[in-house]
Amino acid sequence: MTAWSYGPSGGKLHASANLRSGAWVLAAAFGLAACAPGKPPLTRSAGNPPSIRVAPAVEWTYDVRVQGPELAIEATFAATTATSLATDDDAAPFVAGVEIFNAGRWSPAIGQEGAWSAPCLASGCRIRYTFALSKAASTIDSVDTAMAAGGVIVAPPSTWLLRPAASSVEGRMRFRVEGDGFASGMSRSAAAPEFFEASTFDIDAASFAVFGPFHTETVRSGSSQVDVAVAPSGLAISSADVKAWVARAVTGVAAYYGAFPTARTLVVVVPGKGADTEGETLGDGGPSVVVRVARGLTASQVVDDWVVVHELLHVTLPSLGRQEAWMSEGIATYVEPIVRARQGIVSAERLWSDLVKGLPQGLPEAGDQGLEQTHTWGRTYWGGALFCLVADVRIREATKGARSFDDALRGIIATGANVESHWSIDQFLDVGDRATGVTVLRDLYREMGLAPGTVSLDALWKRLGVQIGRVGAVVLDDRAELASVRRAITSPQLRD
Repeated sequence: MTAWSYGPSGGKLHASANLRSGAWVLAAAFGLAACAPGKPPLTRSAGNPPSIRVAPAVEWTYDVRVQGPELAIEATFAATTATSLATDDDAAPFVAGVEIFNAGRWSPAIGQEGAWSAPCLASGCRIRYTFALSKAASTIDSVDTAMAAGGVIVAPPSTWLLRPAASSVEGRMRFRVEGDGFASGMSRSAAAPEFFEASTFDIDAASFAVFGPFHTETVRSGSSQVDVAVAPSGLAISSADVKAWVARAVTGVAAYYGAFPTARTLVVVVPGKGADTEGETLGDGGPSVVVRVARGLTASQVVDDWVVVHELLHVTLPSLGRQEAWMSEGIATYVEPIVRARQGIVSAERLWSDLVKGLPQGLPEAGDQGLEQTHTWGRTYWGGALFCLVADVRIREATKGARSFDDALRGIIATGANVESHWSIDQFLDVGDRATGVTVLRDLYREMGLAPGTVSLDALWKRLGVQIGRVGAVVLDDRAELASVRRAITSPQLRD
């Protein structure tokens, strides 16, 4: 299972997929806008004082109390041009008792078609309501909105927080939750640490949150912290096994980059319903991952599972637009086995064997319009991975081994960007190319992103020394033209 990043106003809603079976299930409505491009640097004329961007004030504040199966919520909103309140469409039926405090008393708000009239928003507004969290989780049963699993409920704040509808002014929102058993991937407020805080633009695709008696483990890597919330029931592995699983993935990703690049990440681990482990990532307001563990997955089997590495790679890189799902998924698909090969978990032979089997699914077919326009499962995942492999080989050739695709990604994260950041594809390509000193990413984007440029895999395998035997087994030939490039791809050595 895997994920990609896009959403309303540049948020991160993700698609789920299983690379083994080719099943592809969208985790969010397809009517979502692409990510907004990253903000350009401030510019000024010579002699002018530097521009100072004043941080938006806190516009929305929520106090949330867990009361058994329900949430009791009070909220205060600053003056806005909005005149109604809304939440996610699927969650609206579980909102009840909406009242507005006006003229010294509480009065019922008028609700219609999933929205509540709130004319008081023009001068600022205070409201209260309840949200039937348990009922929503059992009824909706979707990880993106509300889901119950293993004794906990996963539901991002976009599900249970009413907010001004169609608000176009960026401000800050913060919330706090009273009651035991709550965690969110959103960042804590620096001014009020008991609150979680983010931009109001982040709410529609806010980071995952979990309610219930979960067990908490903490994985540290340098200055980075990964909090792991483990469901209390339904897993065949212990909390210690889960921690070791996540720690192994964090260590591998940190080794690939040189350091794990996010300050804090939340990973929620719950039992899944199927035979495959699935993962999903949300990043607005703070990085978070939900992993739904395959039925009966044991501690020995989890050593070979790739899902957590894949999702943590999504966490580390900036979110791209909907059109560039192929880049987000391609990177995670290509880099994940490299991370594990450098840890000694996956052999070089197995890595190349899996690429030999998988990459043909990413080749263009009749009518293809390039990776930017052809969004089939094969082109999104394996087509994106093929782009990454070809880019890796070309960068290594052009720089005589001095730089690689690794360096392009390291240059991107060196900007401080991660899944919380909203980048355009142009920004992504330009920063990556600057890090390698060549224009391979931009050139290849023209060939494969904007056109159905194909790749002769047979010729590529021959140059790399990847020989395919009669029964499909891979034999690595160290006499091949680019054998040193092939070996370097799975080498754990970092370059300066």
